[in-house]
Amino acid sequence: MEKLRILVTGGAGFVGHHVVEHLLKNTDWEIIILDNLNYAGNLNRLTDIDIWEEEKQRVKFIWHDLKAPVSEITVDMIAELDYIWHFAAESHVDHSLQDSIPFVLSNVLGTAHLLEFIKKHQSNLKKYIQFSTDEVYGPAPEGVFFKEWDRLKPSNPYAATKAGGDLLSFSFAHAFKLPILVVRSMNIFGERQHPEKFIPKTVRAILSNEKVILHGKNEQEVASRCWIHARNVADALMFLTEKGMPEEIYNVVGEEKSVLDLANIIAQVIRGEDLKPEETEFIDFHRARSGHDRRYALDGEKLAQMNWRPRLSLEDSFRKMVEWMIRPENRKWLLYRDS
Repeated sequence: MEKLRILVTGGAGFVGHHVVEHLLKNTDWEIIILDNLNYAGNLNRLTDIDIWEEEKQRVKFIWHDLKAPVSEITVDMIAELDYIWHFAAESHVDHSLQDSIPFVLSNVLGTAHLLEFIKKHQSNLKKYIQFSTDEVYGPAPEGVFFKEWDRLKPSNPYAATKAGGDLLSFSFAHAFKLPILVVRSMNIFGERQHPEKFIPKTVRAILSNEKVILHGKNEQEVASRCWIHARNVADALMFLTEKGMPEEIYNVVGEEKSVLDLANIIAQVIRGEDLKPEETEFIDFHRARSGHDRRYALDGEKLAQMNWRPRLSLEDSFRKMVEWMIRPENRKWLLYRDS
């Protein structure tokens, strides 16, 4: 019996490589990675996985930038697939505020090129997951958790282009009867995250006895997000690959914490106590970034009713991740810069 085959776009990225690790550890599938290795993609993430040497023969890497159509040569290299998980995207909100065009090209046009590839060349595809973000709904007022079919109101070009890719996916699912569903998640954390992100930056600041920068006005008015470890996201995708229905949206939900809460957990792991007030600096949301929202939040009841919940708690997985990050052999991931 032939093994199942999955295409993971953006598989050298932060979330993508965690998904590849999960697939290597929990399936015998053949994995094809499609990635253009931009500043956020790094093949060293894959080679750093503990079972890489043992399982790497199951992985095929193909360089391709989805801003261009999938060529016939690349079609032949990919061959027939059972599943596609689409992560490849421009995802840095600040960069989207500086120049929206790369985000339109990657997140909208890139998704369109992938969908055309599916329509023309993957007639036996069993499931396609369009991976999206909580930011497409815009800011969530206190006490509000957006459900899957709530209105979209993105606050920045990144979120708008992700919403565009989602809508394109739905149109292809409906018009061509393709097995496409959309998964929206929230702030994902884990090992080997790009050092420009909040968690690695905060770890570096505390290790260096520098001030920790937090979006907010003060301790009471500070940015809040729902957080989830990448391994929980990968587990949810495995679940939805089996049980998810086409033309549906599924929220993969973590636990809500403010950025100050997480900074204090990092400080507790590194030195055994919370940050002192003089060790933090607050930067007002809109003064720091016009497209920055104080709070995002999703409702996870739909997946809960399907009997899926995150296996790893936020507190435990977050502490273990910080402990991993500060080990001498892993500190390179705090300092890494793309050339």
